[in-house]
Amino acid sequence: MHIEIWMTIIGLGGASFVIRLSGYLLASQIPQDGMWARALQALPGCLIASLVSLMMLNGTMLEWISAVMVLAIAAITRKPTLAMFAGMVIIAAMRFAIA
Repeated sequence: MHIEIWMTIIGLGGASFVIRLSGYLLASQIPQDGMWARALQALPGCLIASLVSLMMLNGTMLEWISAVMVLAIAAITRKPTLAMFAGMVIIAAMRFAIA
């Protein structure tokens, strides 16, 4: 192989390691209690809610039908991860059936 390929592989590997290490070091500085900790704990749910609501506003009838089905699955099972996975399967199946 050419030296440029090896330099690229080593450079990308080093960059990946530095990114992972910096994430670990920065995460160790996150407060474990207080206002910022509560805000960061609520962040994933807020992100999912904002993404889903944006998709619903721009969505077709298929998205609305799948959202109702996901809400029903979440209400019955009380497992949000299962409901999200089911939602992906439902919308993919409906889009496949229509196309």
